[in-house]
Amino acid sequence: MKESSGQIKNKLKKFFSLKRMNPHIYWINLLYAFLFVVVGLILFSLYLLSEIKNQQIFQITPNSANKPTIMDDKLFDKMIETFNKKIVKQKEIENGFFEYKDPSLK
Repeated sequence: MKESSGQIKNKLKKFFSLKRMNPHIYWINLLYAFLFVVVGLILFSLYLLSEIKNQQIFQITPNSANKPTIMDDKLFDKMIETFNKKIVKQKEIENGFFEYKDPSLK
């Protein structure tokens, strides 16, 4: 009985000695996990690149029924009018005497 209890104690000591903390093993396991994740991300990005290159994914189908207008005509006319006003003002300044108001004097 004493021998069997001694054997049981030895087996328990071996089992619990395996449970001791070993930081080297943990760091190596962490390194392998990150390596696995990085390799997986690289493979996934290469897969996405090939799918995009072959136009199998992220395609945009043009809808010919609702063609958007490129420019708004009213805003375009308003912009042309402001440029014409600026041109007229510039011609007045170049040809005539234009007195500037000093903003510091009120």
